[in-house]
Amino acid sequence: MQLKIAKNSRKNGICTISSEKKKPYFGEKKFYEKYGFKVVDTIGEYELLALSFGEEKPKFNETAKKMEIEKKELTIFYSEQCPFTSNCIKEIKEYAEEKEVKINFEKVDTLEKAKNVPCVFQNWANFKDGKFLSNLLLNKNMVEKLYLNS
Repeated sequence: MQLKIAKNSRKNGICTISSEKKKPYFGEKKFYEKYGFKVVDTIGEYELLALSFGEEKPKFNETAKKMEIEKKELTIFYSEQCPFTSNCIKEIKEYAEEKEVKINFEKVDTLEKAKNVPCVFQNWANFKDGKFLSNLLLNKNMVEKLYLNS
């Protein structure tokens, strides 16, 4: 059904992100390949799968290929796509204020910002020491255990 909608809307195709190994929040690569999706670009272990309706092939943005930022402290890029995001952000901000630690929050709330996130994830991405860590949603305990006490 969604394929027909995309084709009838004169879209160039449909894309999704996957990886060689199964990861949380990712669709199974073999499932997409069954429906004709092909790997069209990669960044490390992450793959851009596309079902193209024409000649044009999508690719990851050069900004996303960096998978790093200049800031060294914990930095979270997030959007409101997930219903759990606002609670996570609130809890982490309260923790940062209570512990007087610097955590950067970069809200991805425009198309331009989404196109320029320094990794493949626009809905949630964690960076520390300038390097991409994960796309897993964090809470107070995870921030304390996984990132600030390392």
